[in-house]
Formats: sequence, C-alpha cells, structure tokens
Amino acid sequence: MRLYSPAWVEAFNEAVADVAVPDDASFRMVQIVHGSPEGTLRVELEASDSAVKLTVDPSPAPEPHVQVSIGYQDAAALARGELDPGQLLKTGRVKVRGDLSVLVRGQAMLAEAAGRLEGLSERTTT
Repeated sequence: MRLYSPAWVEAFNEAVADVAVPDDASFRMVQIVHGSPEGTLRVELEASDSAVKLTVDPSPAPEPHVQVSIGYQDAAALARGELDPGQLLKTGRVKVRGDLSVLVRGQAMLAEAAGRLEGLSERTTT
C-alpha cells in the first residue's frame, strides 16, 4: 500500500481510531513531505477530542504545534520501521520546528498509536 495514498491514510486512521488522547496531550503536527510521486505533500496528524487522525493535504488550518520537513523516501522508511527518527535528526535529513513539548506530553499516546501500525508498516510501499 503506497505511503499517504487514500487507502493507506484510511488504514492508518482505522488502526488508531480508538487510541485515547489525554486532555493535556492534544496537538497538531504537520509534515511537509518532499519528493513524493505527487510532489510535495502536507500531511497533518491531529490528536484531539480523544481521537487521532491523519489527513493528507488538508485545507489551510491554524499554525500547527510542530512542523516536520522530510523527504518522501525517508518518510516511507520511517513508516516501515526501517529508520530511527533520532538518526534522521542527527544527520539533518529531517527538520523539526515548533513546540516539541506537546509531543513529549503525548509520548505514551504516540507509542500506543505506533504499536497499532505494525501491520500497516509491513504493507507500506513507495
């Protein structure tokens, strides 16, 4: 299943549909993904109102808490569990800006969501 395709996004959202979002862990994160087959993508992950949801190229919205800039091949490798995000940061292949404290507060919720994506990770292609 191709990363960020409508079917992939639907499978992602189904996998994380019942992940609980604590009141103090709500956030909006935007990924600017460069070099995808469709060109540059704007991918938004929102955790709020006790729900986690991913959208691709959402309509303009308020400034996100966190913005990540990443290449498509690296994003796909991350989605498949082949790359460590820390390595990408150290090598400058991903750029992050914004209020990272929101991700720290949501760390347990994000770990739970990631655990539910294993089947999707195995099916992710570029």
